[in-house]
Amino acid sequence: MSSKRDSDFTEITLDQLDLSQFELIYKHWNALLQRYSEYYVRDHEASRSIVNDLFVQLWFSKHKPDNLKGYLFRAVKNASLNYLRKQGNVPLSYVVEDELRDLSDLSMQEGATSNESDKLQFLQRVIAELPQRRQLVFRLYRLEGFSYAEIAELLQISVRTVEDHLAKSMEFIHARAKHLIDANLTEA
Repeated sequence: MSSKRDSDFTEITLDQLDLSQFELIYKHWNALLQRYSEYYVRDHEASRSIVNDLFVQLWFSKHKPDNLKGYLFRAVKNASLNYLRKQGNVPLSYVVEDELRDLSDLSMQEGATSNESDKLQFLQRVIAELPQRRQLVFRLYRLEGFSYAEIAELLQISVRTVEDHLAKSMEFIHARAKHLIDANLTEA
């Protein structure tokens, strides 16, 4: 990312942008927006396409948003969810709990599951028990590879709040997984 602060880019009025200024905005936000889209669609090429389409629409749009950062993230999220709807994919976070239980029951019938698979399913259930915001921070950091600063910027919270969410998430997961750790110690 460039050394420019986000406020430098959100204060630019889009009505009077020239191509070089627009390219600077694109270069500043493109990578972060692609990762944000990829969080939803789980497809690198699709997320690139979604973000590029957004910037093309923004360039040709007669309506210019007042809050650029908010607009970009909201538009990417909406476009990503629309992409999933068109593809017939429903993100895991939008699956109803009963449907998730049915899916896990069906996967158990397909064959014997390994001990590792059981642990992974247990971990997914524990993560799903976290409060929504804490779960999002945990997934963005641990599963998607976002940095503390990127998560703070994305969710508009402080880096310290990100750290707090992650620490509390790990405490919760460790407390729930204690029986797995104890079982491994007795097996050795």
